[in-house]
Amino acid sequence: MDDIDRAIISHLAIDGRATHRELARAVGLSPNAAGARLARLLDSGVITGVHAAVDPAAIGKPLAASMDIWLNQRDNDQGFIDFVATDDRVIDAFHLTGPVDYRLEARVASPDDLEDLLKQLRDQADVRQTDSRLILSRLVTRQALPTIVY
Repeated sequence: MDDIDRAIISHLAIDGRATHRELARAVGLSPNAAGARLARLLDSGVITGVHAAVDPAAIGKPLAASMDIWLNQRDNDQGFIDFVATDDRVIDAFHLTGPVDYRLEARVASPDDLEDLLKQLRDQADVRQTDSRLILSRLVTRQALPTIVY
């Protein structure tokens, strides 16, 4: 990966719908060369997808919550993993070091929806304890990207 590849990635992080012509103009290549580089970045797995940024409130999930999770048994996580992989309220799940087993971020429709999620975690996913907080505002959201000046 060279500086041009990094510039393509940076440009796509800002505008994931950029055409080959727009990418080419941004990084100083022909549209065919920019398209070929993009194809190589996709084929090699460097770029794993291009996604739409969606306003959660606009789709009925205005509340964000962060939850620390402790399981009943630390050596039997599969039920929990299966649950969080299939519940569309869970938007991020992290396995952590330290005293907390997992951390989840969820998007829910209401406080009642959050309460339902917590109940289902206890009843269906072998969760012993949770510590939940509503997220008031998001200060920074970014992917780990190289900083490119072009």
